[in-house]
Amino acid sequence: MAKTYLLVGDAGSGKTTAACTCKHPTLIIDVDCKAERMDNLQPLIKSGDVTIHPVRIPLVTGSFRERALHPDGKIKKQPEGYLYVVDLLNEILEADEKYAHYNTIVLDSLTRLVEHMKRLLIYLRGQGKFGKNYDGDMNWPSWGSYLSNLEELFTEVVQMDKNFICTAHQKLEMEHDDMTKTDILLGYWPFIDGQMMKKLPGYFDECYFLSRKISKVKGNEYLFRTVGSKYCARTSLKLTEFVPANISKLYNLKGL
Repeated sequence: MAKTYLLVGDAGSGKTTAACTCKHPTLIIDVDCKAERMDNLQPLIKSGDVTIHPVRIPLVTGSFRERALHPDGKIKKQPEGYLYVVDLLNEILEADEKYAHYNTIVLDSLTRLVEHMKRLLIYLRGQGKFGKNYDGDMNWPSWGSYLSNLEELFTEVVQMDKNFICTAHQKLEMEHDDMTKTDILLGYWPFIDGQMMKKLPGYFDECYFLSRKISKVKGNEYLFRTVGSKYCARTSLKLTEFVPANISKLYNLKGL
């Protein structure tokens, strides 16, 4: 049975590597554009177990010089990164034969994808096509449009007939205590803006927070945190708080 997984963690915590431990063949939609350069994935890529589909599309067009000289200028050309990825996901959902043989689809990462989506919405806002002013900034799109795009996306993709894995960088939720003048850590969440930060985990069967244990003797050990009040972690399996970050072994740990 196909399952959906949300993997959240800091850079270098092992999200992409863990995403490659589900049932192969695996297709990685590489919005971060780094998976094909990861040394530990090369054997999987060479064997055909993992295919990397890099999304080499800039957030916006134009030279760095032009952007530096006109920081408040409108985006002149429609950004295509977000549209490219959702078109690709639509093809998979519509059972395009090019993707029929894949058992697992990985979106790596949502954090980078929403950067592309925000540029598209900012462009459309500048064209006067939708939205309301945000703190007087004519270039900022409406938060409702941002949220609705993500809601519609995940309502559909988690229903695909393949394993679907989404990675996201971590975001610290902080609260400042004026009395003690200290910052209090409230939780670790997916690094996306607005209501979707806490709403996103509800779309997935399993949510794991990636942790790395550093040992001079045993080397680095990558773990899934499966529960925790401050963490984006939840499981329907009977697992301990920490398990090796290997999806294919989770069901052996459960005794299935």
